[in-house]
Amino acid sequence: MREELAGVILAGGKSSRMGTPKELLEWRGRTLIAHLQQEIAGTGLPCLIVSNRPETLIEKGQLISGADVEITRDLVPSAGPVSGIVTAFRMRSEEVLLMLSCDLPFAERSQLRRLIAFAGQAGSWDAVVVRAQERLHPLFALYHRRTQDHFEEALQAGQYRLMDVLQKLRVVETPPGLIDPWAACNVNTPEEYRAALREQKKRESER
Repeated sequence: MREELAGVILAGGKSSRMGTPKELLEWRGRTLIAHLQQEIAGTGLPCLIVSNRPETLIEKGQLISGADVEITRDLVPSAGPVSGIVTAFRMRSEEVLLMLSCDLPFAERSQLRRLIAFAGQAGSWDAVVVRAQERLHPLFALYHRRTQDHFEEALQAGQYRLMDVLQKLRVVETPPGLIDPWAACNVNTPEEYRAALREQKKRESER
């Protein structure tokens, strides 16, 4: 399955609640986007970054040079993750895309490998989506290429709610305990970012 996989980071949001681009937040001595790129690379997957600010990412993102990474502009900058997913399917040829939002500081390679391994033995599915903290996380998920038409149709119809698309798919949820709950935690606000920093400091002190 791994040969048919690519990792995608969606960094097209406005970060309005954070007040600054989330993908450029500092995390473990790098930017958050560079951290996620590094974790995807650590699984052996190529990486596509979909962004409305590709020039800024190239200038300030501290991306790993020489890594198998491609940066592209979102096809429809104001259409949210649905357009980002459509962009990713149009840009990549792999059968399955590992889709991550850019604000997942604890989405480490060990967690990505667990998700991929689970999907490999989960039978037939259109999407394998992480369930953590009693909710689904559609931007920590695997999407099969057969879902592309559903996302294309939603984009053309102006239906930008990701959960509405998921209702049309065969979705397999991860079981309890498979994924670290912190791995699915988004940092959308300064308060959530500070909480993530505290958790990271706690984990470092326990090593």
